[in-house]
Amino acid sequence: MKALYPDIITTVGIIFLIILELFLPSFDLIGFLGFSISFVSGVLAIKYSLAGYRFNEWLLDINVFSLLLKGVIYILTSFVIFSSVSFFKSKKTFVENVYTFLLISLGLSIMVSSKNLAVILAGLELASISMYISVGMLRDDYISKEASFKYLVLGSMATAFFGIGSAFYIGATSHLDIISVSVNHNSAFALASLFLFVAFALKVSAAPFHFWTPDAYEGAPTSTTAFISTVPKIGFYAVIFLLASYIFPVTNNFSYIVGIVGVISMFWGNLVAYAQNSAKRMLAYSSIGHAGYFLIGFSRYNPLSVSSTIFYVIVYAFATAGAFLVLSILEKNQSWNHDMNNYRALYRKSPFLATALALFLFALIGIPPFATFIGKLGIFLGLVNSNAWFFAILFVIGSIIAAGYYLKLIVYMFFKEPITNDNVSLSLNLFDTIGISAFLIIVFFFGIFPNVLFDIILRDMFHG
Repeated sequence: MKALYPDIITTVGIIFLIILELFLPSFDLIGFLGFSISFVSGVLAIKYSLAGYRFNEWLLDINVFSLLLKGVIYILTSFVIFSSVSFFKSKKTFVENVYTFLLISLGLSIMVSSKNLAVILAGLELASISMYISVGMLRDDYISKEASFKYLVLGSMATAFFGIGSAFYIGATSHLDIISVSVNHNSAFALASLFLFVAFALKVSAAPFHFWTPDAYEGAPTSTTAFISTVPKIGFYAVIFLLASYIFPVTNNFSYIVGIVGVISMFWGNLVAYAQNSAKRMLAYSSIGHAGYFLIGFSRYNPLSVSSTIFYVIVYAFATAGAFLVLSILEKNQSWNHDMNNYRALYRKSPFLATALALFLFALIGIPPFATFIGKLGIFLGLVNSNAWFFAILFVIGSIIAAGYYLKLIVYMFFKEPITNDNVSLSLNLFDTIGISAFLIIVFFFGIFPNVLFDIILRDMFHG
């Protein structure tokens, strides 16, 4: 029963914040309480994961692995809230933004708690609807509202695909749970595989299902972009892992379809990122490229490949959130926009922010000693062990191509002279410094001690 405590605390906390906001609509108070609720839930989930707690009743299937994912979701949410309050205040967004993040994390936590399609759908919709709303939270901003509407329309397509896929799955297996089944040349099961995969390919913005991503990321408040580009991915890839474990291997050659979509996404995202003049849109296309890496990792079901992919998803989330949060701190300056030319000689205006953003970009390239290097190396070795040389070679080529646009932004920050000698003042408060430092420490720590995270991932990942 203790395995349910993190979600119970978050649920009660959200209700309390909704009532409190009616009487005391203070960003500082709601933000502090939102951070505390999410952090306590995350710490408890990690603690129960290490203690080996489980809960297998009421359609739920919570084990050590799912408790780890819940812990990461809640702790990452708390870090983003901690780093975002001053941004929300400066941009005069709605105070509801804080507990909208909690609603999203609760929905994702429900998703990773079960193999039942109805429960997964309930969690998916709670998270998705809250995400659509959070994108449109900038007051009196047309682009933000347009991005929210576009995200809603295309996100609804994912729900429709999930519903159709579930119907075919139930028709083919007579089960509502995703479990090991034996079906031979069953067209209904093949269609279930296809529709369920497309639903989550839309959610993780894999090409060619990525149309919503650049506009939604650019139109959303940048702190919200930091959140929706990272935290939901942990829940979505956890479900893709479930599909890769039980459904994809049953359908003939379906793993190749997953791998090919991964290759298309990797090359499309990385190549189009070069053409972007906005750092924010460049990071949006970077997430499309990373969706390709992750799908290639799931295209071959072996312990090294899929465990490394989950490891990579987790550390990538911290690196990407950190990069977007640096952008949000810059954006608190009212005259700032994310045109590349604005980043010229950033190190002179703020050595800390320029260095932090450069380190996050190096992490996204995937070089040592950052944890993302371990994730990429594990995926590559997993593909080699599976004799998937075609995907392994393309994976390396795609990673090399990506390095160019990350390095381009670093060159702008440290080696390009500013176009105008403006005296822009970049404010940096204590919360900004602590928040960014926390993300950097985590990305470094798991690069030096990857076994700490791998041990928990492997403990229950393949025993469901």
